[in-house]
Amino acid sequence: MLNRMNIPAPTKRSRTRRVAAMALSTAALAVVALGPSSAARADEKIIAISFPNASIIGAVVTEIEAAKAKGAAMGYKVVVDDPGTDLNKQINTIKTWTEQKVSVIVCNTLQPAAFESVAKQARAAGVKWITYGQKIDNQDATVGYAQYHDGRALGEYAGSWITEKQGGKAKVVILGYEKGVWGQQRGSGIKDGVKAKAPNAEIVAEQDAISPTEGLNVTRSILEAHPDANVILGVEDPATEGAYKAWIAAGKDKADPNAFIGGMDGTAQALKLLREGGTVYRASMAIPLVAVGEAMVTTGDALLKGTNKGDDIVPLELVVEKSPKAEEYLKQQGEK
Repeated sequence: MLNRMNIPAPTKRSRTRRVAAMALSTAALAVVALGPSSAARADEKIIAISFPNASIIGAVVTEIEAAKAKGAAMGYKVVVDDPGTDLNKQINTIKTWTEQKVSVIVCNTLQPAAFESVAKQARAAGVKWITYGQKIDNQDATVGYAQYHDGRALGEYAGSWITEKQGGKAKVVILGYEKGVWGQQRGSGIKDGVKAKAPNAEIVAEQDAISPTEGLNVTRSILEAHPDANVILGVEDPATEGAYKAWIAAGKDKADPNAFIGGMDGTAQALKLLREGGTVYRASMAIPLVAVGEAMVTTGDALLKGTNKGDDIVPLELVVEKSPKAEEYLKQQGEK
């Protein structure tokens, strides 16, 4: 378990740099070849991170910035590839990294079973393998979260709110991500949590959305079909940030006491809404983003030195309206 009390305070970055980082395109973020040679230099320690959709998920951008900073401080070069949802591209890049003999591969696997053979090949070549947020058979360690458990925590909080504020009845929308096992696990946790605390709540729609634009467009369509929907829960805060905008654009009260929007990851915009309070945005399962980014590097370093003692499972924390935790997590991200 990562000891969060020993994590150094993150270096503040200018707002301009953060906006620029958030705007990185997939092409700009991708790093496949490491140089003219087919192999990394013998004296170069490289941690290669394969993370689908890294350039459009704000929380992941923050994690990767932290990984790069920690890597530089510990003598590692951190390279990143964002393959979007292209599984073949992701696997081909990992095979290239294996041929180049990078030191460590950190992989967010959309479909874990599809990576068993490439992970086995990487480890056979002497590359340490870290699976982000999941477990596979052919790995050296996991860095990430208990996806189902964290999703369920959000669902239970929303379900308790439904029972207390709505007499146990509500029209619920789930913004999930069925293309990835992590999204399936979070989504299942959210649904089970809601039903555990509010068994009479009705789930009226489930659609994929992980970015602000997807959240906006999907929610707009759902609200047209289900204008009485009053609870929107998402596996990613960027999507529920978009849902919040769709809610307001539909002419609904941003402070409606009978509505609830909540997401996961604790992105800056979500945390700012929660810090302010007084809106339908009522909860987020926040990731200690800097801690997770740094864990990618420190776990890799421990594996290479033979001192790793297990997985780094970093718990997400429920942040609610006007909680001081919102300010705490914003400071971790270098936000005001």
